Amino acid sequence: MSPAARRGADLVVDALADAGVRNVFTLSGNHILSLYDATIGRGLTVLHTRHEAAAVHMADAWGRLTDEPGVALVTAGPGHANALSALYGALMAESPVVLLSGHCGRGEIGQGGFQEMDQVAAARPMTKAAWLAERAETVDEDVREALAIARSGRPGPVHVSLPGDVLDYVGGPEMAPHTPQRSERPGTPGALLDRLADAGTPGALLDRLADAGTPGALLDSRADSAASIDAAAARDIVAAVAEAERPLILVGPALARGPRHAAVRALAEVTGIPALPIESPRGVNDPWLRAASRCLGRADVVLLLGKALDFSLKFGGAPFASTTRFLQIAPDAPLPAKSARIERSWVADPAIAAGVLAAAARERAWRGSPWRSEVAAARLSRPAEWDALARDVRTAMHPLAVAAALAPWVDAGAVLVSDGGEYGQWIQAALEPRERIINNLSGSIGSAIPMALAAKLAHPRRTVLVALGDGTFGYHAFELDTALRYGLPIVAVVGNDARWNAEHQLQLRHYGAERTVGCDLLPTRYDLVASALGGFGVHVDRADELPRALERAVASGCPAVIDVAIASVPAPTFS
Repeated sequence: MSPAARRGADLVVDALADAGVRNVFTLSGNHILSLYDATIGRGLTVLHTRHEAAAVHMADAWGRLTDEPGVALVTAGPGHANALSALYGALMAESPVVLLSGHCGRGEIGQGGFQEMDQVAAARPMTKAAWLAERAETVDEDVREALAIARSGRPGPVHVSLPGDVLDYVGGPEMAPHTPQRSERPGTPGALLDRLADAGTPGALLDRLADAGTPGALLDSRADSAASIDAAAARDIVAAVAEAERPLILVGPALARGPRHAAVRALAEVTGIPALPIESPRGVNDPWLRAASRCLGRADVVLLLGKALDFSLKFGGAPFASTTRFLQIAPDAPLPAKSARIERSWVADPAIAAGVLAAAARERAWRGSPWRSEVAAARLSRPAEWDALARDVRTAMHPLAVAAALAPWVDAGAVLVSDGGEYGQWIQAALEPRERIINNLSGSIGSAIPMALAAKLAHPRRTVLVALGDGTFGYHAFELDTALRYGLPIVAVVGNDARWNAEHQLQLRHYGAERTVGCDLLPTRYDLVASALGGFGVHVDRADELPRALERAVASGCPAVIDVAIASVPAPTFS
């Protein structure tokens, strides 16, 4: 092939490079080797993992932490199928991810091509959009469109299947020249969100809202206006929450992080209304909410910003009162059958709408109320017995003792990745990290180690701590090999109670101690897995040994596993 000749694979890589994509998380396979070849000399880092799901988990974490689409690249058929469970996690976390999968050639479709399957149909339930690239000449447009869709509105995963003949095709003159193109057009919701993000802090964002003058003035183009509620609707919503005695704002995962969260905080600052993220699969029973979960039943008006009235909110049932009024702003229309308790809803980008609401709220006086400080105090409250449990000196220590050892690192700015059942819930409840990644609304487990690797890639100067259970460790333990190959030192603190404890606790509650089935594990030394791979490993039996073990693990500069013997206890409850 002539050096000047360009393949469809080259156009795919052009689109990624033009969009500023720095990392591609992948696992190699026959159908995507042309893409690997096309990345040579293009400035993209190809990080190849030990499992396709791990590649998507890494892309998911990258998307959550950077607000840039994480790109995963996998091969066709079984490789694509391996990626799908992780794609569902990204969907529920509202994380901008683009999954590019190899595919049998177009001419082989329906004839039993190698590893042929209907990949688009398989991915569609786990994505915002999924399609098959049809033409080599426009495959770069497919990639640009996928990146834009993943980030706009409600962020989420997008899939494009790339047939081998599309990637290998060498086009005519129209494919030869390459002019870098923008990945997103001015005036799109993402572009306005970037302008809001430039404000940096809620205070600066409030100043920018003040400069806008009115809610209508905040929106400066037809495309921006289409992404938001109009000024009249903003005033109606503001009036409803202003007249409430105990209003609440509940937000979905995307609005709990990054520039979208800054817009929510700005709205909360203007109105004095408490804003709580709902990110955990335990929803209203999320131990991170602590005693604030008890405040939910006292709310008289709840504004759902980018949050569905779904299982995590008990579909609007208890703990909410039967008289609670629900208003909703979502980037997609809710299904009527699933939102009977929603009084009014508006279709708009929730982050942009939050900015418009904040501008509208500035037009009126807000009466003082102890409600916001009451909810905040409840959210930060710690039960009196926690202090004693944190000082637990038994051989199988309480998870709070692990959290107490992690706290100084977290308070100093470590990124916390927490995964797993009861142990993970204790860690999430006890610590207040500046940045964290949890398994989110999908309720799936196993993603912690690959997500931690992406966190270290995004924040190379910060310590990355992983708290995961022994069951969870088994899913992607060999991504420690990936960590070693790419020099990504993370510290995984494995809570080892030789049990699938979340399921064990459910069986105890529902069926009794004599009917627990399939929950026992061996008391395996997981630290030895890290040592065998060339990392750092240490086993800890007592809480007073853990601080020194953490120091040694961080100082090693290697991927590290601290195997901690913990008590098999149920997660904390506050409801």
